[in-house]
Amino acid sequence: MACLSTEQLESLPVTTTLLELGCGQKKRWKHSVCVDVNPRTVADVIHDLNAVPYPFPDNTFDIIIAEHVLEHLGNLIQIVEELHRILKPGGLLYVEVPHFTNSGFFTDPTHTHAFSTKSFDYFVPGTHLYKYSYTEVGFKKRKVLLNVKGGNVLRRAVGNWVNSHQDTFEKKLAFIFPRELINFELEAVK
Repeated sequence: MACLSTEQLESLPVTTTLLELGCGQKKRWKHSVCVDVNPRTVADVIHDLNAVPYPFPDNTFDIIIAEHVLEHLGNLIQIVEELHRILKPGGLLYVEVPHFTNSGFFTDPTHTHAFSTKSFDYFVPGTHLYKYSYTEVGFKKRKVLLNVKGGNVLRRAVGNWVNSHQDTFEKKLAFIFPRELINFELEAVK
């Protein structure tokens, strides 16, 4: 499951400001701005995403898509603060990252972070992790889904149960029924 489907992207008004991080060879929406460190990509802007500030003014984007990129970056708190800075108030951050039980996470030497359903709670006021005050920026967690690629009826049934019992799953069953990916939909609170 991708952060936003092709149908969802195509239904966006062309006035939507959308940033794709670490786009590689694929531009998901023809009206988006794409950023990548590699000049041999389809990026509109060549920039190292570990280097902040990003070359965009405050409150620029309605939507940011970070699909399979945050797990490669260094200072995650600084990066999320930067994404918050360039999102408009109420702007949406769509993230797809590997779950901590994804065995593929450990085979890629460029992966620096694995994620749980609570990884962004440090940025969500009112959660028990936000109290640690690692940052002053805030997001509203609109959606979190644990996913596996493909699947038959049994895998889908397990997946439905997992997503309706995420805390229990991660504490007790995660390594028995591993998930590959987590999708987050976060709203910038400003």
